[in-house]
Amino acid sequence: MALVSPLEYEILKSASRRRSLREVAAGLGTKPEDLMRYVESLRARGLLQVERREVEVYELTEEGAKYAREGLPELAALRSAKCGDVCVVEVPDTPEGRIVLANLARYGLRPRGGRIEASREDLERALKAVEERQRLLEALAAGGEVPREALQEFQRRRLVRRSSRVEIYVETSADLSSLRVAQMKTALTSDDLRTGAWREAVLKPIDATIEVPPAPAPVPHFFQEFLEYVREVMVGLGFEEVRGPILEYEFWNFDALFQAQDHPAREVHDTFFVEWTGEPPEPPPPELMERVGREHEAGWGYRWSREKALGLVLRSQTTATTIRALAERGEGTYKVFAVGRVFRPEHIDAKHNVEFHQLDGIVVGPGLSFKHLLGQLEQIARALGMEEVKFKPAYFPFTSPSVEVYARHQRLGWIEFGGAGIFRPEVTRPLGVERSRVLAWGWGLDRVAMILLDIDDIRDLFAVDPDKLAEYHRRWRAFKRTVGSSGRRYTL
Repeated sequence: MALVSPLEYEILKSASRRRSLREVAAGLGTKPEDLMRYVESLRARGLLQVERREVEVYELTEEGAKYAREGLPELAALRSAKCGDVCVVEVPDTPEGRIVLANLARYGLRPRGGRIEASREDLERALKAVEERQRLLEALAAGGEVPREALQEFQRRRLVRRSSRVEIYVETSADLSSLRVAQMKTALTSDDLRTGAWREAVLKPIDATIEVPPAPAPVPHFFQEFLEYVREVMVGLGFEEVRGPILEYEFWNFDALFQAQDHPAREVHDTFFVEWTGEPPEPPPPELMERVGREHEAGWGYRWSREKALGLVLRSQTTATTIRALAERGEGTYKVFAVGRVFRPEHIDAKHNVEFHQLDGIVVGPGLSFKHLLGQLEQIARALGMEEVKFKPAYFPFTSPSVEVYARHQRLGWIEFGGAGIFRPEVTRPLGVERSRVLAWGWGLDRVAMILLDIDDIRDLFAVDPDKLAEYHRRWRAFKRTVGSSGRRYTL
């Protein structure tokens, strides 16, 4: 009789016929990724059949999502029609108006001088067709099924984009009546013993006689080599590397960056706070803390807390390291960068992880402007091998003006991989930097690696499967050869 946990039993019961893991998760009120370790355990014990298949998916673009919420522009135009002997639709001479005219022409409503005249019957027929398109667009936004013909039309109008994803299908291969459901544990805690909960638990059996599988031949980890490559590129562009601690004071991670102490990013759902009983790190200089505190109180209008600033966190951004360098060096003309791990309690999916790597950099000097920042960002992106990069205006507490940086992934489309801006005076003034301006940016190197190596799941960067490692290492070596031969290599 096989032992299964209550959740494993629910998975097996839900998968009595072949279903996608998304359907099973929805029925259990959870997310597919939260079930994966249970699915793998059931598969390894021969209780569940698991199949992975690449499927085609259609996702709304920003424009498509807007029209799903607010309605198609041609729908609003038709509903505004005034009918007498004929129905008249007035369409303004704007880019959106011209789109409305082009779309309505598909239903036989021809414009005359920026307006449409049609019989009531023709208008109602077109209105019914457009309302159906609106319904399908809203269904797609809600995750429903939409006919392929409508999807192709939406794709032509750039309201949806086509991509692919790996879908997991599961089917029970065990007789449910032969299973014993119990809460399984690998170890008992003091609470289990004190409360008597151990009586209801089943200790998961361990077979110490099983041979340890032979270790595979070592394969160089491509992502570690990629991080070294980024360092080479930055040094080749004239930057100096600086390093900082992972266990960081809130002061360097937030306060020195003029991030208010009541900012949402400083809550437990966005930051890992640390209870540390070991030797504490060296605290910031008291006089620097006083200057930063005065800047907060003048700028944000609250009473700044020294105690909160001395709280410990796992750094959530390597800007904590570059701001240390700025405080250390002050005025001057120099360029530094930092590459390191950062930690945030993100929801794990194909583009997010709780632990990832950042490239942070600053350029310090007099007379620097926003166009210098954009030029520097583009130079680094091209040096790393990115072909298509674009910028969007953004807001960050410590820079102004600010931008988000995007690059195109072959399958996932445009991906945001960084933010940048010019440090605000409230950041630089307490550090004694008043004559120079500071260009600053932070990039997610995990996403940069996904873009350059055509990897569509951020979790694969930490792959331990030898076959995957070998494949990604092959891509990495091919990428380096391609970049090197196209004239973009900046180091010897």
